[in-house]
Amino acid sequence: MKKTFIVAVYKLYSWLNGGEIGRYFKEVKTVHDHTRSIEEAEIRKYLSEGGFEVELKLAPLMIKKDISARLKTTDKSRIHSFAFTGGSYGEPFKVPYSKARTLVRTASFKYFNEIAGYRLGDPFLLIAAKEKPQWKQFLRNEYRFVPKRLTEEKIKGIADLLIAKGIKVIIGFPSVVYELALFIDKHPVKHQVKAIIFTSEPIIEEKSAFIRKIFNCRVTDRYSNEEVGLIAQQREFGGTYFTNRYNVLVEILDEQLNPVKEGETGRVVVTDLKADILPIVRYDTGDLAVAHRYENGQLLELRSISGRVTEQIYTTDGHVIAPLALGPLIHMPLTKSGYYNQFQFAQVGQRHYELRIKTEQGLPDEIVETIEQNLLAILGTEAQLTCKFLKDIRPQSSGKRPIYKNEWLNRKEN
Repeated sequence: MKKTFIVAVYKLYSWLNGGEIGRYFKEVKTVHDHTRSIEEAEIRKYLSEGGFEVELKLAPLMIKKDISARLKTTDKSRIHSFAFTGGSYGEPFKVPYSKARTLVRTASFKYFNEIAGYRLGDPFLLIAAKEKPQWKQFLRNEYRFVPKRLTEEKIKGIADLLIAKGIKVIIGFPSVVYELALFIDKHPVKHQVKAIIFTSEPIIEEKSAFIRKIFNCRVTDRYSNEEVGLIAQQREFGGTYFTNRYNVLVEILDEQLNPVKEGETGRVVVTDLKADILPIVRYDTGDLAVAHRYENGQLLELRSISGRVTEQIYTTDGHVIAPLALGPLIHMPLTKSGYYNQFQFAQVGQRHYELRIKTEQGLPDEIVETIEQNLLAILGTEAQLTCKFLKDIRPQSSGKRPIYKNEWLNRKEN
C-alpha cells in the first residue's frame, strides 16, 4: 500500500515539474542501453557556452577554490538548491544546482538505483552522514541511519529495523554494512534485503564478499560525489565501474595531464555537461583510479578507485565511528559561516584527537567551539580534542591529504 503511495507521489512530483524527470530518465536509459559515447559536438557546445576553449584538453584543471570563486558571480536567481560537501581533500564548500540540474540528478540516480536492484517505492535503509526531515524520508519510504556511534546496541537496532520495516535495499557506507553483516552472522535474522549499494567509502574485496555471503543478495559499488552526482557504478559484483555517459565526462590523467593508457593509474577528473549555472570542467576529484577501457577516445570503464580511503576512528570507550559521519559536524559550521578551509581529523591516541584546519588567520571562537562541542558529543566526555591552525596540512607520500586518519593505530601496527 505504501509503495503504491510512494510511486503516486513520484509521478505527481514529475508532473508538477512538467514531466521533465520522466524525459530525463528515458534519455539516461537510452544512452546507457546503447553504450554510446558522448557526442563531441555536445562537449564543444558546453565548453563554448561556459567560456572555455572548445578543446577539452586545453582547459586547466578545476579545484574547489575555482568553483567557490565562480559562485560569487553566479546568477543567484537561477539557484534552486546547494550541495554541501567536505570533499576528498577536506575542503568544505557548496555547489549550486539549478532546477533542471536537480531533476537530472534525480533521474540519473533513479536509473542507476534500478540497475542495482532498487525499485521505486521499495523500503530502503540509507546509511548517510547527514540527517533528513522525517517527512522527506516518509515520501521516499526511506529509513535513515547516521552512524555517529557504532555500538552493538545501534547495530542491533538496524538489524531489528530490517525486519520491522521489511527493508529491501541498503544504500550507504560499506564500513557500517560490514559491521551489520558481522552482527547478523552471530545473530541470524530473516530479512528481505535483495540489494546493497555501497557509497562514499572503498571496501576490500574480502569484506565485500563476506557481506554478499551473509545477506545473500546483489552487492554493487557506486562512485559518486556531491559536486557532479553519480560518476560511475559497477554492473556486477566485483566488476569494473561503468561511467555515467549521460552528463559526466570522466578522464584519468597522468602528471602531465594526459590521459593514461588502459591499465594505468591516474587522477580522476570529471566534466559535468549538465552543470548549467556554474560550469564544472575538468574538476579534480582528488581520487585515483585505473583506466580500464576506452572507446572513441572516451573512458567507458575504470577500476581500482582509491583516494577515498578512510581509516576507522574510535570513541574513547572503543566504539567505531564511520569517519564520513564526522564530516558534517565539522564542515557545516564552517560553510554556514562562509569559511571553506581545508581540514583533517586525526585520532592520535586512545582518547586524544586533533582537528587540523588550514588557515593563517585563525577562525572565530564561536565556530571553533561549535565544532568542538559537536565532536565531543560523539567521541565521549573523556575525549581530549586539540584544534590546530596550520599553514598547510602535510600530504602523504602519495601527495594526497586524507580527511580522516587514525595515526594512533598506525603507530601501534608499525
